[in-house]
Amino acid sequence: MTTPMDPIGQTRAQSVRADEMPAANRGIRAGINNIKSSATQVVDAGKVLTRLTPKQLKDEVAIAKIEVKEKGIAVGKGAAVAAVAVIFALFMAIALVILAYVGLAAIMPNWAAALVLVGLFLLLAAVLGFLGYKMIMKQLPFKPESAIFGVLYDLGVLKEGSAMTSKRVKREQAEKAEAKKAESEENKSEDSEKTPAAPAPNKEQLIQRTKQRREHLKTLRDDIENHANDVQTRAKGLSQEAKYSAKNTPATAASTAAANGRNLVNNASDPETLQAHWKSFAALVASLGAFFVFLGKLIRRK
Repeated sequence: MTTPMDPIGQTRAQSVRADEMPAANRGIRAGINNIKSSATQVVDAGKVLTRLTPKQLKDEVAIAKIEVKEKGIAVGKGAAVAAVAVIFALFMAIALVILAYVGLAAIMPNWAAALVLVGLFLLLAAVLGFLGYKMIMKQLPFKPESAIFGVLYDLGVLKEGSAMTSKRVKREQAEKAEAKKAESEENKSEDSEKTPAAPAPNKEQLIQRTKQRREHLKTLRDDIENHANDVQTRAKGLSQEAKYSAKNTPATAASTAAANGRNLVNNASDPETLQAHWKSFAALVASLGAFFVFLGKLIRRK
């Protein structure tokens, strides 16, 4: 048989449990969800930032190349002016040659003076040209061949020991050079068959694109900072809320116990409740008495 409860006391106890303990739990759960949302936004902004940064750097390098090209053109113009100066210097040298010719013509026939100068210039040009050719050919190709050969030879010795010889290293180098040459020719033929690529953007387009992307990067950076600060603030608030909840838990439990005690006192002072309790107790006593009587009869029969 159910015991009737005071509806006012029951409502109070339920309101205490529904408004105090679950409210704190809901606040903590909401704070955790907000922190997760802010952290997710930080991660998303970071992904976009890492995707846009290489593109920005690539365009900056392209702008640098264009600027270097423009400066090269300016340097070329300066070199052209310097070349004009060299031409005038050559004219001066020609004038000096004419002066030398006139001087020689004063002491010998004109054809003899001209022949002397032609022979002198031809001899100087031949000697200097031969020396320059020898110096250039001695440095071809423009790579440290002896160092490369030594490194390959040493690697071969470390790998195969005495089986590696200098002739074998030279032969392998020649084979690699031929294979590389054949591969380059094949790549050229493949490139010629490919469709032409899209034209590269000019300097103004690159500057405009990098400017827009830079603004986007600024926005992303500010968003990351704001979301990070939001996460920090929410974490502090959640920590304070948890501390407050833990601090007020004994008081909440005490208030709940007091409410339950008041309900018991109210039920004890209510005549209808006491009558219901006494009826239940009397029914229980009567049931126990009947049980023991029936048990005694069974024992006597045995």
